[in-house]
Amino acid sequence: MKKLASLVVSFALLFTFVTAVQAAPQPISVSLDKETINLGGNEPIVENGTTLVPAKLLLEQLDFIVQWDPENKAVIAQKAGLVLSLQLDNTTAYINDKEETLPVAPKSIDGTAYAPLRFISEAAGYHVAWSKANQTVALETRDASKGFMWKTEKNGNTVYLLGSIHIAGTDMYPLRKEIIDAYKSSDYLGVEADISKPVDPAMQKELEKLVSYSDGTTLKDHVSPETYASVQEILKELELPANAFDPFMAWNVSTGLDGIASQRQGFTAGSGIDLFFLQNAAVNNKEIIELESIQMQLEMFAGFSDELQEQMLKGSIENYKAEVTAIQPLSDMWKTGSEEQLLELIKATAENEEMYKALLVDRNIDMVEKIKGYLDNEEGKTYFIVVGAAHMLGEHGLVPLLEKEGYTVTRE
Repeated sequence: MKKLASLVVSFALLFTFVTAVQAAPQPISVSLDKETINLGGNEPIVENGTTLVPAKLLLEQLDFIVQWDPENKAVIAQKAGLVLSLQLDNTTAYINDKEETLPVAPKSIDGTAYAPLRFISEAAGYHVAWSKANQTVALETRDASKGFMWKTEKNGNTVYLLGSIHIAGTDMYPLRKEIIDAYKSSDYLGVEADISKPVDPAMQKELEKLVSYSDGTTLKDHVSPETYASVQEILKELELPANAFDPFMAWNVSTGLDGIASQRQGFTAGSGIDLFFLQNAAVNNKEIIELESIQMQLEMFAGFSDELQEQMLKGSIENYKAEVTAIQPLSDMWKTGSEEQLLELIKATAENEEMYKALLVDRNIDMVEKIKGYLDNEEGKTYFIVVGAAHMLGEHGLVPLLEKEGYTVTRE
């Protein structure tokens, strides 16, 4: 199972290269929205097909605040909640604490730190195009993700509601300024569950009971022969034993397959909106409050009927085999902030009464009560609440429920 856990938790791109550095056949220029970027006379170089540029100069041109860490020989750049970290002679870089593998390690040339241009530019949210004929790398500004955010106020208290997606790609960033400003102005970060904090061994054992069968049965006893055979086919493809998933409940196998399928297309929980703000809160020492807990969520899934769990698993098997996984349209929806698409998603969930009641209706009632508590107190604080976007709209959504209670809620 260690191999499976590795597949689900991390995804690395491996590159093979030689270490020879050569100058480009003619000077390479870099432009941003058709305006040439001034690199201070330090020409880009090409190493095994990767263009390297003076990191500090480029990052400052892209409006980052740049620091040099002499102890670790690392460049650290910050902009609108985005943090990039690159270390000399190390192919591992970080985007908001998420590991990325570089094709070529940053290096010092005549006292200047050079780093891969494409990595910096794409991580910063720019489209990158290469013109061989003109020897030009063109960066184009990409629109910031709009997302789903609402605001409500009472008694001097302010609550921002940000509808998130829990698994995302780096192209979700940057987030628009209004979202970052709302987070920065807040006293508290509220999330469904703090997935960034460690789980003690005793709690880990309790949680494990909620993801596996404890009555002597196995996955094979809870799903149809056809579904079980499809799972075995996938396990064979993953080079895992045919019974590797047998101990686990069908809903848990479902989420595991979704995670693998999403990672194949560059979507991970490490880039999710929730974890993005949790990591920032740790750096900013912002207090984190939970509207639910990991245990509560696992208990909910473990309580699903066998029929619903198999339905989830079938959907995940289809998603695993699909050329484009289900997370791609969700990502596109979040980037555009389309309420129409969000409502369609919620409507589709409502077609399954059991799932809709457990996932949204019951949980939204409890969440609204906590949000009302934040608004009705006399503390005069600001709360930045991040929960799944599907919780926001529809007949039983947080926004309509708060409005029914007399609160004014506006889309930001």
